[in-house]
Amino acid sequence: MASRQESGVVREALQYVLSSEIPARHKAVLIQTLTQAMRDQETAFLSQQAAEQVGPSWQADETHQLQSVLQGKVARSWQHADELLMRLAAQLHRDPRAVRAKATELGFGAGVDYALAKALPRDSA
Repeated sequence: MASRQESGVVREALQYVLSSEIPARHKAVLIQTLTQAMRDQETAFLSQQAAEQVGPSWQADETHQLQSVLQGKVARSWQHADELLMRLAAQLHRDPRAVRAKATELGFGAGVDYALAKALPRDSA
């Protein structure tokens, strides 16, 4: 991972500047610059991690497929919810957590999350 290696190099440079006999006004500028570079690298790394967790944006055909499969479905058990979730995740090539989150966002969470299905009011017949 190049960004972690670069971060190590910048950290080493900062340690060098801190321990060197550079005039104070130049040292302050170098310390500030290196510290900002470390912050920028960390921010970029955290942004990349967040983007990887979220995954690619949902396409219209993916949300349509999700809606068509889950329309009217309510999980009958934890196993039923997990089976449906895993099948959808495989079809969509997505992380199951992302599929569950999108299904819930679209109002179809009860099909892939038994806790949501249990919370639904039961029809008394």
